[in-house]
Amino acid sequence: MEKHEKKSTISRRNFFDKTARKLTAFATGMGAGLLLKRSRSGFSSQAAVKPKSQTQQQNPYEYNIDDLKKVDSALITYQEIDQNHIDLGELRGLTVDSDDNLFVTGDTVILGFDKTGNRIKKIDLNSPAYGLTIDSNNQFYLCMKDHVEIMDENGLQVEEMHSLGEQAYLTSIALSDQYIYMADAGNRAVWQFSKSGMLLKRFGEKNPEQGIPGLVIPSPYMDVAVDDSGDIWVANTGRHSLEKYNAKGELITRWGTASMRIEYFCGCCNPTHFALLHDGSFVTSEKGLPRVKIYNKEGAFQTVVAEPAQFDEGTVGLDLAVDSQNRIYVLDPKRKSVRIFSQMALSLE
Repeated sequence: MEKHEKKSTISRRNFFDKTARKLTAFATGMGAGLLLKRSRSGFSSQAAVKPKSQTQQQNPYEYNIDDLKKVDSALITYQEIDQNHIDLGELRGLTVDSDDNLFVTGDTVILGFDKTGNRIKKIDLNSPAYGLTIDSNNQFYLCMKDHVEIMDENGLQVEEMHSLGEQAYLTSIALSDQYIYMADAGNRAVWQFSKSGMLLKRFGEKNPEQGIPGLVIPSPYMDVAVDDSGDIWVANTGRHSLEKYNAKGELITRWGTASMRIEYFCGCCNPTHFALLHDGSFVTSEKGLPRVKIYNKEGAFQTVVAEPAQFDEGTVGLDLAVDSQNRIYVLDPKRKSVRIFSQMALSLE
């Protein structure tokens, strides 16, 4: 593959630091407030404060989310059936092809694995890819921070699209029959390109005349997907919602509520990732309280796939994919693995 000049990259910490200078509001839920607290890695979601006793009082307040980590076992209808360790320093994205082969991007490579977990592919990249998808011709579409690259199944470059500017931070990419859609967390927008690489439009930004509230993206997580009708779903994380647009960039509908309760989305900015099941339902993931859940086509909560206790403290970046059997693949950067969940068999008792 022809070598290209290495593009500048941006770390998630730099994104957080830039956003932190602008963000001064509290994110509130229905039952408890959330304080956006600066930390070494950016923001952390904390539950409502609770006073300490006089004997403990070094700091008069503490943050306690232990109760929020507990999920009623009756709500959990999935179980973890497999876990593939990924030998990379930083995991960023994953996708599954029509044959249920798994592809993961991290560091500056793409790794491919078959259904049994054996590695079948390694493609070296010139710079990190922050998201990826694969089409029916086994071509890879890669988010390379400020532009998209298309590669064939052997890693040979088919096309490199033009840069979307220094502000761009591409985090997710999705394909319809006609178009390519990119989630841009830096510009707080969605880009639409033709399959030939022509820029067609940018949408998702605030437009009162069209009833579009605008994308609020406080952290570098923004996901996009295309449903069977060709409409585009976008995670508006700062508004704790998923929004549906048509190919013209018009807002069709939106759903989601900010709350600490299990059936809603908590923290400063969730859901960070989502994917579509084959019946049009949604599987979502969150940070702060890392958890994976399922909602039906109308956005009503259905069940829990994985609860917070199943993840290590500080886990973020739970990218999601769904295979032909509706098994759910969860990228776990903290454990450097892809974890596979399947619905539990119904008891006949």
